[in-house]
Amino acid sequence: PVPVRSALGRVLAGPVKALASVPAYHAAAMDGIAVKASDTFGALPEKPVILPRGAGKPVDTGDPVPDGTDAVVMIEQVEETEQGWEIRAAAYPWRNVRKAGEDIVRGEIVLPACHRVRPYDQAALLAAGILSVEVFKKPRVVIIPTGGEIVRPEDAPSPLPKGMLLEVNGQMLASLAAECGADAEITAPVPNVAGELKRALEAALAGDYDLVLFIA
Repeated sequence: PVPVRSALGRVLAGPVKALASVPAYHAAAMDGIAVKASDTFGALPEKPVILPRGAGKPVDTGDPVPDGTDAVVMIEQVEETEQGWEIRAAAYPWRNVRKAGEDIVRGEIVLPACHRVRPYDQAALLAAGILSVEVFKKPRVVIIPTGGEIVRPEDAPSPLPKGMLLEVNGQMLASLAAECGADAEITAPVPNVAGELKRALEAALAGDYDLVLFIA
């Protein structure tokens, strides 16, 4: 397993199930007053309903909806008066409320097997109470440039002698492998000599690589 925070780009070895619901509780989706919806029926801008202060409770977005209430009236549609809360718009049950499990339900599959983890997935996994995930091992790739005329750009003399070439295809292949989720390694150029090439291949096969690429 790897920590979710380090799992970007990794491929899941199996499906991942939520350990917690999101939201974990009924939550206000708006700033306003939490109410019992039936208490507001009939409220209109020109004919507001007055609720006692105890029948409506101020909430901010994300706050738990208090027990005994099942809706939130937007703050723009409420005014506090001496008599209580003046409600100028009726609310139906669960109006402006995010129900528990609205986004993710505990026990349900959050992400399927063989899914490549994206930034959004990391947020969803953490929100669902998941701190680590099982992922496939990254494939290891070794890239072996060949030719007596090539040189690594970092080792090249300046000006570059005629007949000498800069080895750049190795980097291209390494980056392509990285885009596919692999770890790539580029060896030093190997001369086009049968014995040298054989030794390079044997060393690569003896290593823990899943793919050996020769550039010829």
